Amino acid sequence: MTNNLYTQAGTEQSLNKLFQNHWTDVYSFAKSKTRNHHQAEDLTCETFVKAFLRFETYNPSQKFKNWIFTICKNTFLDALRKKGNTVSYLEDQLYFEVNDTRPSPEDQLILKENYLNLLNTIGQLNKSEQEIINLFYIEDLGYEQITKRLDISYANARTKLNRAKHKLRELLN
Repeated sequence: MTNNLYTQAGTEQSLNKLFQNHWTDVYSFAKSKTRNHHQAEDLTCETFVKAFLRFETYNPSQKFKNWIFTICKNTFLDALRKKGNTVSYLEDQLYFEVNDTRPSPEDQLILKENYLNLLNTIGQLNKSEQEIINLFYIEDLGYEQITKRLDISYANARTKLNRAKHKLRELLN
């Protein structure tokens, strides 16, 4: 199944199918890391955005679930590093409560609509705006790295990113 989806990576239908098939697993994994429903939803959405934007790096000889879990784990760890927090694994805790971490069908529908809306909105930006959003948020590059990659000044990188974020906010509202 994954090989077939890999060859159709550009189609909305194949992306929706991947999203539907793996949402619950990725959300459960994210919830085990964050132990917070809202943070797990955010982490899951960010994971799928990163996966879909970098789908060409996926090696179809490997399991898709392993690939997307790695993206989720790295996204979680990156967020912790940015906040300066340390990682606390469930295994380190003496007692923990196991809850059903699956989102309700209504939550799944809302999250899917929000995710598709975000992808659609990013697609409405021009190429340079998409590129700077991708470099900063998806590739997690700092301004210095962006200036080298795009061969622009530091001030220009900040201005372009600020304008792209402002335009994205306007389009989302």
